[in-house]
Amino acid sequence: MRKTKFSGVIILLTFLFSFPALGDSSGEVLLVIGSDTAIWEGMNVGRFHCTYNQSLYTDPSRNAYAVMDPAFRADLVDSYGQPLKMTWWMMAGNIFRYATNTNVPVPNIMTLYLMKKYHGQNVLQNGDELTLHYHTFVWTDYDRDGQYYWNQAKSFPESLDDFNITLAQFLLEEQVFPVSFRSGWHYMDNDWQNYLDERILPYSLHNDYPHKRTEDPEPIDNIYDWSQAPSAFVPYHPDRDNYQIPGNSPGWQVRSAHIWRARVNDYMDTVFSAAQQGEDQVACFWAHLPESDFLENLQKIDSVAHHCETKYPGVKFRYCTAIEAMQRWRRGTDTIPPTLTFNDEIDGEDVYFLIESDETVFQQQPFVAVKNIYEDYTVLECMTTGKNQWKTVRPVALNSLVKAAVTVCDTMGNQSMQFISYLPDDAYIDNLDEGYAETYGNWSTSSAYSWGIDSRIAGLSTADSAGATWIYTVPQSTYYNIFIQFPDVADRAEQITFLISQNQVVVDTLEFQSLLPAKQWIYLTTVQSEEGSELSVQMRAAGKSEPGKYLAADVLKISALVRDKDIEMETGFIDFGQISIEDTVEYSLEIKNRGIQSLQISSITGLRGLVKVNDIFPVSVPPMSGISVPLTLFVTETGTQRDTLEIVSDDPRDPAILLPVTAEAMPYFHTIDNEDVEEYEEYGQWHTSVAQIYGPSSRYAWLNSNPLASARFHTKLKKNGTYDIYEIVPQTVNSTDDALYEIKVNGVLQASYHVNQNEGSGNWVKIGRLYLPAGSDIELWVKDTGNSTTGAVIRTDAVRFSLLEEGTAIDSREKGFASSFALAQNYPNPFNPRTTIEYTIPAKSSTPLLVRLTVYNALGQKIAVLVDEKKTAGRYTVTFDASGLASGVYYYRLNAGSFEQIRKMILLR
Repeated sequence: MRKTKFSGVIILLTFLFSFPALGDSSGEVLLVIGSDTAIWEGMNVGRFHCTYNQSLYTDPSRNAYAVMDPAFRADLVDSYGQPLKMTWWMMAGNIFRYATNTNVPVPNIMTLYLMKKYHGQNVLQNGDELTLHYHTFVWTDYDRDGQYYWNQAKSFPESLDDFNITLAQFLLEEQVFPVSFRSGWHYMDNDWQNYLDERILPYSLHNDYPHKRTEDPEPIDNIYDWSQAPSAFVPYHPDRDNYQIPGNSPGWQVRSAHIWRARVNDYMDTVFSAAQQGEDQVACFWAHLPESDFLENLQKIDSVAHHCETKYPGVKFRYCTAIEAMQRWRRGTDTIPPTLTFNDEIDGEDVYFLIESDETVFQQQPFVAVKNIYEDYTVLECMTTGKNQWKTVRPVALNSLVKAAVTVCDTMGNQSMQFISYLPDDAYIDNLDEGYAETYGNWSTSSAYSWGIDSRIAGLSTADSAGATWIYTVPQSTYYNIFIQFPDVADRAEQITFLISQNQVVVDTLEFQSLLPAKQWIYLTTVQSEEGSELSVQMRAAGKSEPGKYLAADVLKISALVRDKDIEMETGFIDFGQISIEDTVEYSLEIKNRGIQSLQISSITGLRGLVKVNDIFPVSVPPMSGISVPLTLFVTETGTQRDTLEIVSDDPRDPAILLPVTAEAMPYFHTIDNEDVEEYEEYGQWHTSVAQIYGPSSRYAWLNSNPLASARFHTKLKKNGTYDIYEIVPQTVNSTDDALYEIKVNGVLQASYHVNQNEGSGNWVKIGRLYLPAGSDIELWVKDTGNSTTGAVIRTDAVRFSLLEEGTAIDSREKGFASSFALAQNYPNPFNPRTTIEYTIPAKSSTPLLVRLTVYNALGQKIAVLVDEKKTAGRYTVTFDASGLASGVYYYRLNAGSFEQIRKMILLR
């Protein structure tokens, strides 16, 4: 194993300090304009594994390209003619960490990666700052209702490990480490602020005076308290025992506000007025890059600043990055970062790290992070060994090290980094890179991609063939895994040959006879290569056996992170979700082996006996492959059910893995999915959809086909009683507005419902309530009536019969179930742009009540009044259309007599 050392040359800002003369009577306004920058498309706090759409960064017509254009900035200049500089607080951690995206190297930090990849040059040209924005999301069920969410953590220690991993990935993978920071939702507690001030960075910009919010139903977010904080836009040291107020912590804090709030509340006027009294101001105004009015807000805040400049003669404003603003406000003259030395100390198979600085650093100890071949990221504690000298406390294994890094900043925030590399970074060779070449065939560009922004395809005719090659110069003598990824292109070739060569000599040949999956890494082989060798992978296909197909080429991955055995679980827990009592539930446990040797699973056991494993052990998991282990769960009591699954294997690092298992056992219900071949059948021409919401697939048929399409769900229920009947289809805007749902018992029609499949799509939608007898033939038909006025397709996915009250047909005649006031959670949630809100007026309300249902934005402004009239007892639904509103959190409040309830909903565009 060879190591190399290099220094991080981090140029986040370049400026010469030029302060106003001390005799000037007016202060200066240091204006920090920034973005809390995430990806909203694909983010769903109710889904553990999200898949994110990267087009915010890659599409030239969207905000990232527009705001990064120096021409746009040139129209927004400060009092000195300096164009707008921006600070990009890039969101990472937790909800991104478990993303399914395979089109970025490290999903957890994809926003930073995409910003650097597509806009890095303009970041430098514009003088912008890249740093971290972190929300304390944790996957939890705080109210124990069986529904897990990415909730805001109750306290920072719940997120500490993830926070450190995120910092380590920023440093090791993107050579970025925060010197300024903004917390997600403005949330802060003493533990977090003290950790930032003592271990991480000097400058915090999340004081949100005077706002306070302490209660929130799940999914929990936007909990914060800045009611005691200073109102001035002047930095201060936080108190160690109360982060809101001034104290003696070494870090600095300053007030901030959303640009919209700053404009409507005249914060800019307040800032300029204070500066005219002689005190420099640091005003941090921010927005969100995905917001539809993001660019407009930047232009408006610039206009407001110039208006205030005219209103307050003698007060000038300067566009700064966050670091620059704080350093200027402190009137520091030190712009030289510390000189760091970073060495490893090898003791047999153990490695320690030695760090030395030529000056006092801000942090109590350097931030040291390492990465190993298992793609684990670890932050190492340091102990002091002398003046400005440290050594890591515990060793790391030399034979699995990939790289190590250290970073510090001095007390002014001038930052230094050092790196040691033991193995080369993963290489990704895209069809746009120099290492890619098309050797023969008729190639063209496709907008479909698995990496980057496009791919290449070659049509195959009977007498035609095509080939493409990826070439890599080996930087270090070691073993390398080779992977490939394909775009999701229609009619893609199935019979493909790969030739693996070193220095033009073929060392391996791979032939595939069936279609390889799209948008996932496919392992090809492992090779041992010498430094300086040319490693090439040629892919080819012939049209003779597949005329009319396309050979697609996109990205090749070459990785030196080769391990012998490496068990990987698809998830760190198993959540069965809502299950029905007295019904057997099945689950497939996916176990992968990321090593190049077979992995032996010796046992899998449910420690409490609730989960049964239907397999015989030992079981072998082939190299770079996986297996599915069937599990079953059967419960007889309602409520939260828990077990722990123990997986024992010969993995050298994790020989015994414990997986928590939870399920929320509900009164009897029965669900039928389109994949349940014994209880689902179709009539007409149906197709499999790539969209899914329940189970692995969904189905659709074109409207007005001949014959009209229909589908039949059928079953026998185990209990007599009144059932609520639900349907679910993937979120859609192009489905029929007139799907006919018919319910039959023993062939006799009982009820029919006309449903707009677009409304509530992506969530369970109640279509009716009926008494249904046990043991009888129950049919639910979904039919195209031929009368749809919108949409192109009719969809099916799953239906559910949920027992509301057990009893006979006589007992189950229609009842007034409304016994108390209630405001239900809107569905769908998140939504775009319409959602349904249901509320209940109880039967005890003998006279009509004045009912008001109002929608507010996150700032408390009234957006819409949906209901404002007298209502009698009953259940009501109303549709809220958010067309024209920006993505974000909204609230709806029900007032009925003395009753009041508020719920939250999320608009995601």
